[in-house]
This record gives sequence, C-alpha cells and structure tokens, in this order.
Amino acid sequence: MRRFLTVALAVCAPALLMPASSAGASGRTGTYAPSETSGTGGGLHGPVVTHPQQKPVDYPAGEVCPFAAHAEFPVADLTLRTWYDDERNPVFGVESGPLVMRVTNLDTGRTVTRDLSGTGTLTYPGGDPDSHILGGGDWGVGLHTSDRPVHNKWLISHGHMSVQITTEDGTTKRRLLSLIGPYENLCETLGE
Repeated sequence: MRRFLTVALAVCAPALLMPASSAGASGRTGTYAPSETSGTGGGLHGPVVTHPQQKPVDYPAGEVCPFAAHAEFPVADLTLRTWYDDERNPVFGVESGPLVMRVTNLDTGRTVTRDLSGTGTLTYPGGDPDSHILGGGDWGVGLHTSDRPVHNKWLISHGHMSVQITTEDGTTKRRLLSLIGPYENLCETLGE
C-alpha cells in the first residue's frame, strides 16, 4: 500500500497524511445502509464503498520537518471499502488506488515526487470511527512532536509500517506501532 496519511490529515487525513489520507469521515462519499450490505445479523456487513479525497497538506516549520513544507497530490483516485458490525460501527477497511504526492521544501524550493499507489488496511479497535490502525507497505505519514514516540519525521515506508490514528476533540494524534524494512525520511531528503 502506498498511501500518504494526511490526518491533520486523515486522513489525511488527510489522512496524510495524515495531515492525513484522511481515514476519517471527511472527504468521503457513501453511507452505511442495509441495502448496501451483505449478510444478516451477527456478522460483518459491507463493503460500503467510498472515495476519500486527498487534499493538499501544509506543515509549518518545526511541526514535522525543520522547514515549512507543502504536499499536493496530482494523481489521487482512491477507493475505500469498509465493513461494519451489526451496530453500524466500522470494523475493517481496505483502501487502494493510484496516489502520487509532490512535496516541496518551502524554504529552498526543492521538490520531490513519490508514487504512493497501492493497497492498505484499516482496522477499527472497538469500532470507533475516530480511532483506527492503518497498515501496509509503501505509504507515508507525517509524525508531529505531539505524536508517539516523538519523531518530527515524514516517513515513506518501503517495507511495512503501521500507525494508530486517533482523533479526539478535533485533535489528531498518531502513534507509530511498527516500521520494518527500508524507509525514507522526506525531511532529510528535502533538507539535503
């Protein structure tokens, strides 16, 4: 999954990035309705298909990188398939599609483009739509000072990465759960 988490964004966040490919409700189309589900009581219903919007992301200097940065998505055609329980709480999702991110260091003008296309999975512990885990390979996340562990990095994973994203009272927090294999820190790449 090559996904940028704009949970600022989701989701993005986006939840871009999270700044996030928003894994939250904003920017999505589609609703849960019995006519859109399969199965009857006692199981999963769905999938409900939505199309998350990937909005541009701006980070002030010091929030993620030491410099101000801007990300835009010249290619973004994402599809999210979500399954729900009997109480209409989200349980599991699969997000896929083409996504290309262009990031600029606003201090120097240096720009890089990354293809984040692919497939990722979302799990919703406890069925809370405001708290989920996004996992997979080849995706990105901006980690802020308030995130855990404290990072101030903009990671693009080329192995496997999972991040818990929680939004409470309008504030989104990210917690890096795993980062396995090669990765790129865009703050270092753009700061060179």
